Amino acid sequence: MSLSEKEFDSQAFRKVMATWPTGVALVTGMAADDRPVGILCNSLTSISLAKKLLLWTVDHNSGSYSFWAKAENWAVHFLADDQQSLIERFARKGVPDKFEGLDYTVSNAGTPVLDGVVGRLECRTTDRFETFDHTIIVGEVAAMSSSERAPMIFAYSKFHQGPKRPS
Repeated sequence: MSLSEKEFDSQAFRKVMATWPTGVALVTGMAADDRPVGILCNSLTSISLAKKLLLWTVDHNSGSYSFWAKAENWAVHFLADDQQSLIERFARKGVPDKFEGLDYTVSNAGTPVLDGVVGRLECRTTDRFETFDHTIIVGEVAAMSSSERAPMIFAYSKFHQGPKRPS
């Protein structure tokens, strides 16, 4: 069944978008007061292989939006299929320190990085674009790593185990 713009609302749009499977990423950065900041993201894509650029978006209503609107360095962590606890930790609203008790190291660029993820990209912001209710953040990859772990997949508003890497 096809609907015209006059016949659908944001919930109908969300339902259709839920049919598009995405990975689950955690983006981390370090605030000026040396406090780590993290946000879950599934609005992420590579936009240039030649220059190694990617983009992701942050909602203007996010509690950490003011940080991301200015962040120069950040790391993207592709979460593994057994890292549900990280998703739950960073999905909680109103928690002052989501990194409390979490093991992480600080990269050469000054961003908090986690081990045990499927892949990690350390980036430097190159551009930002304001949209209606989100900001698009573009970054150039400065360092990266990957593992053989299976990724977490998000589809139909639920988390699923992703495929194992082919040999």
